[in-house]
Amino acid sequence: MSDDGCSFVVQAAACAASYLLQQHGKPQKKSRAGRVAIRRARRSVRAIYSTLGADYFRRAYRMSYESFWRLHLKLATRINSARLAARRYVLKGGRKGGRFKSPPIRNGRISTSVRLACALRIFAGGSVYDLMSNYGISHTDVMDSVWHVVHAVNNLPEFRIEYPSSVDEQRRIAADFERKPSLREAKRVGVDQMKFFCGRKGKFGLNCQAVGDVNGRILDISIAYGASAADCVAFEASDLYTRLENGLLKDGLVLFGDNAYLNSAFMATPYLNVSGDPNKKSEDNYNFYHSQLRIRVECVFGMLAARWGILRTAMNSKYTVTKSIGLVFALARLHNFCLDERGRSFTGEALMATDPLLDIDREHMLNDDDGYIEMEHSNVHNIAMPTALMDVGHHFDDVPRSIP
Repeated sequence: MSDDGCSFVVQAAACAASYLLQQHGKPQKKSRAGRVAIRRARRSVRAIYSTLGADYFRRAYRMSYESFWRLHLKLATRINSARLAARRYVLKGGRKGGRFKSPPIRNGRISTSVRLACALRIFAGGSVYDLMSNYGISHTDVMDSVWHVVHAVNNLPEFRIEYPSSVDEQRRIAADFERKPSLREAKRVGVDQMKFFCGRKGKFGLNCQAVGDVNGRILDISIAYGASAADCVAFEASDLYTRLENGLLKDGLVLFGDNAYLNSAFMATPYLNVSGDPNKKSEDNYNFYHSQLRIRVECVFGMLAARWGILRTAMNSKYTVTKSIGLVFALARLHNFCLDERGRSFTGEALMATDPLLDIDREHMLNDDDGYIEMEHSNVHNIAMPTALMDVGHHFDDVPRSIP
């Protein structure tokens, strides 16, 4: 390099040092890894709300501002407990009963409300980098907040998802389904790595079994196998199956499932090969109404993926299977919370009435290197659903023979 080049580099370094002195009064310190410790200005959820307003806040966080604070009231203590349990800082100084030094916090504490807000934005499909600038926190703090919230949600007894054992509650669920379909709808008349590979979808994943009611609420959820497992096998591994075997459902009540499951005293499945057969008109009619009931659980998954955009992108490869399962369970519990907050029943086309993604979220998800699933219009109630994820039918087409 020439002398002029060396002079230019020295001058540039001097200018950078001068700028840092002007901004902060002293040069920023570097960590042992060589990264610059950045001074950040913390921002509160209230400050973000004042910028967004009520409508955009609801779209960004998938719930109203009032619902956000009700959720925070339920989770704040548990979020903080999860943070304390996960931190790696060791208290220094003093003896038993003495005074200890508090952990060093360069930019001030991060409130539990900010941690909850960051997690909800990630769940909705938001970008970590946008959250860093909006709330003035680090990339690590954003992702740590996600798992603190997942832990808090999954350990809150009030949010527990378990099929009700009360006879009255079971009858209420059945009565809601008896009102479907409407006459208008009726007139309208689909363990190695390979254990996680689903042949019919061509993706690696997990087999999620769920029971839903007519309003889109998740009544039971289980993830016990990888995507290659047949639905029947995955269902029989769930706690719900054991409870059903022990007589959970009363008075002849049953669940409705497709032909991936076995017909039993508590599971009603469709008739095979009856469509268009004049001698089996009653069985064909039964199949039609049966399919209308099964549509509801498809809508439940559609609502879940529509609300939480993270479910329409590939999970980060750094997430363990345990973390991925915990994340899905937390999103299911938050889904139920959002439905409760809306305080109204979902019927017909209103069943999928969830707030649309913000444009910035859609752009972030579309540019994800790992892929993104679009919401597509289906013939079911003329609503948008993630059909590429659901792929109704062909439940026994698992790992192809061509896959080693």
